[in-house]
Amino acid sequence: MLSLLGRIAFARAGRAVGRTPPDCRTGLVPLESAPMGKHTPEEQMHQLLTGHNPASATLRRVFRRVPSGPNCKMCAAPFGGPGGAVLRHLGFGRYAGNPSFCGWCIKDLQKMGVQGAEIPVTLLFADIRGSTAIGERLSPTEFRGFLDRFYRISSQAVLASDGIVDKFVGDEVIGLFFGGVSGERHVAAAVEAGRSLLARAGRPDATPNGPIPVGAAVHTGVAFVGSTATGDVVSDFTALGDPVNTTARLASQAVAGELLVSVQAATAAGVDTSGLERRTLEARGRTEPVEVVAMRMSGEPGEAATEPGEAPTTSRSA
Repeated sequence: MLSLLGRIAFARAGRAVGRTPPDCRTGLVPLESAPMGKHTPEEQMHQLLTGHNPASATLRRVFRRVPSGPNCKMCAAPFGGPGGAVLRHLGFGRYAGNPSFCGWCIKDLQKMGVQGAEIPVTLLFADIRGSTAIGERLSPTEFRGFLDRFYRISSQAVLASDGIVDKFVGDEVIGLFFGGVSGERHVAAAVEAGRSLLARAGRPDATPNGPIPVGAAVHTGVAFVGSTATGDVVSDFTALGDPVNTTARLASQAVAGELLVSVQAATAAGVDTSGLERRTLEARGRTEPVEVVAMRMSGEPGEAATEPGEAPTTSRSA
């Protein structure tokens, strides 16, 4: 990151990579020695998002080890526990306008004056199958607890694989994986998160009411990743573009306990697809069908939540 984020990260990484050593009094590396200062705001944003800014990557790794969550969506600064109490006094407390971010990240994004960049990104979409019927069987309080357990399992799976929880929308979770937060193997990280999520959701003890029927999908491509803002006010940080829409369409066709991974993503992740079922899916809004492989996890079978107007699936074995 920039400003204080860069100082903290380079203080830990400066000696190891041969940069200017930290100031003996403060333990911090002077900002002028960091390469970020030599680039335009657009270049800085691109470096931040693609993982070519070692300061932000180091800081995120450090913060993820500090108790305890929830954490800032961008830098992973903890908001709870003793770590959160200390960092709050350094400016890393929750931002009042969006509790998913810390104040320092919001300030840095605003100072850049650049909302984002087009970068390679991998997305994980997962949602509960038959949530309406489940809601009818449970009391409102029980259903709230059921959803809360899904949110917890999903968040833990995404964060454990170095992803960002983009958002929860009702019974759906969206995870983002890209170089700046997940490293070069962000596609493999998303697949790992999807498999972990489904395995945990499919356990008989996932909730007091049994397993959570979840279907999911992973896809990768180039998308706009950055903040959604009006003027200088940063309201959120997300991904926009065809890969996002495609992943959502694929996830809607996954049955409970099933992870659909586009062949494009499976190849990039180095997944061994031998023996996996291969399908050709029609995704509404796309002129070309999408080739996917299906991974089955433990869980209750369910029906794919296809949308009206989508063509039927053509299925074949790999």
